[in-house]
Amino acid sequence: MVLCTVPLGVLKKRTIRFEPELPGRKLAAIERMGFGLLNKVAMVFPHVFWGEDLDTFGCLSEHSNKRGEFFLFYGNHTVSGGAALIALVAGEAAQMFENSDPSMLLHRVLSVLRGIYNPKGVDVPDPIQTICTRWGGDPFSYGSYSHVRVQSSGNDYDILAENVGGRLFFAGEATTRQYPATMHGAFLSGLREASRILSANRSQQNNSRKSLPKNLGINNDTLIGLFKWPDLTFGNFSFISNPLTEDPNSMGIMRAESLQLVTGGDDIKLSHLTRNLGLKLMGPSALVNFGGSLISTIASSRKGRGRNRVTSGKI
Repeated sequence: MVLCTVPLGVLKKRTIRFEPELPGRKLAAIERMGFGLLNKVAMVFPHVFWGEDLDTFGCLSEHSNKRGEFFLFYGNHTVSGGAALIALVAGEAAQMFENSDPSMLLHRVLSVLRGIYNPKGVDVPDPIQTICTRWGGDPFSYGSYSHVRVQSSGNDYDILAENVGGRLFFAGEATTRQYPATMHGAFLSGLREASRILSANRSQQNNSRKSLPKNLGINNDTLIGLFKWPDLTFGNFSFISNPLTEDPNSMGIMRAESLQLVTGGDDIKLSHLTRNLGLKLMGPSALVNFGGSLISTIASSRKGRGRNRVTSGKI
């Protein structure tokens, strides 16, 4: 059995030869679906000049042909451990970005940042390190994210996720219509296909079932069903990590379902995770003391940032 996780852009380029050829239904879905380009400039600065409590900010260009260039910035300082800032480049600007000199790109992005902050009396230093992506020309990607374009639909995601003959399986962000173009969508599709491969393997070995260990894996229907519907709160998803049991009522599965049913934002879900589930969500020894420390640190940090925002609002 083979699991194919290459990006949709590679499948569109037909750089991989399948023997026999993929079914016409799947080839048609690959052709219909869109695969866009979003490039980035990742920069590490000496300090966080844009504000500790600011995660995202944007800038609109007066020139229509440059509106996709450095239009949005993500501050990753809260999760990266350093003063990291990501600048996004989309549309026609992303295409031109592919062939531009990195030093010129850095000059332009710093000009945008200084245009935003210098009038406010904030100095924008030169970055310590800079990386420019080239996803369009990367032979292992040929683009960034899938999308539904004209004449395609969400059904094409389901078609791309179909296995071929119970032997060739597909995973990745372009195979999940609930969470396309996301890292967690790709992650969940991997869990989905692991369950399907396990199910197919069991079917093939049905005659020798007595020789298989009882703890071969979780109930595949339960795992697939767990991620059938999307979590409508952006940025959250439930997960499950290797509870070695076939029992659909296993505590690992029940804990994941319990977390999935919690409504509200990140703070409420984090509270449920730390108070009610704790380290047992991923098994008794998966996170050990480090996991408890990490969860406590995140909870404390978010609580502190929340207080800071309230104080600032009163002023």
